[in-house]
Amino acid sequence: MITGAAFWPIMTAISSQVATRAHSRWVRVMPSLAYCTFLLAVGLSRVFLLAHFPHQVLAGLITGAVLGWLMTPRVPMERELSFYGLTSLALLLGASLIYWTLFTLGLDLSWSINLASKWCERPEWVHLDSRPFASLSRDSGAALGLGIALHSPCYAQVRRAHLGHGQKLACLVLAMGLLGPLDWLGYPPQISLFYIFNFLKYTLWPCLVLALVPWLVHTFSSQEAPPIRSS
Repeated sequence: MITGAAFWPIMTAISSQVATRAHSRWVRVMPSLAYCTFLLAVGLSRVFLLAHFPHQVLAGLITGAVLGWLMTPRVPMERELSFYGLTSLALLLGASLIYWTLFTLGLDLSWSINLASKWCERPEWVHLDSRPFASLSRDSGAALGLGIALHSPCYAQVRRAHLGHGQKLACLVLAMGLLGPLDWLGYPPQISLFYIFNFLKYTLWPCLVLALVPWLVHTFSSQEAPPIRSS
């Protein structure tokens, strides 16, 4: 879901640029085709890696594209930190309310998990992150982490600076170097602890990518390390 929503504004921005310069219809639809192909590849990889069931992938791709379409004109760059906190809380409470309401009505959204755990020859192949609340904990954590990052002193300082191409490349390398080990960390076997760990991990990711890593690169690549100041 996040992949579809995140790449939607990128696809629309590229499409608008291509539309003003290309006269061929096939060239103008190339960004959309690339977007759909990329989402299809991501979805198939999630099924192949046993991270999600096919119906979860399909629902996530459709939901992500719709969210990207709805939220593109409303990018919350200048929102208060409370907006991100309330958004994260609304995701948690809203999805929990929907889940338990449907469960009370006799519709269990974890039906595929139960069937897979029962009939799979190797139940350990049924990963914890294929459960419905795994994506919820990830998305709500990312929303909160985005708000913390955008309102951090590190981001306020980097935003006023101009990072060169070399600095941006260093940010990319350092961010990948930090996110890789985080992604390789194992998960606790208890479901409740897994959700908490997943939430905290994805809260940390935006803080690293948007704030801490660029500030470190800017600080150590400058002749004089400027102090951190609150915005």
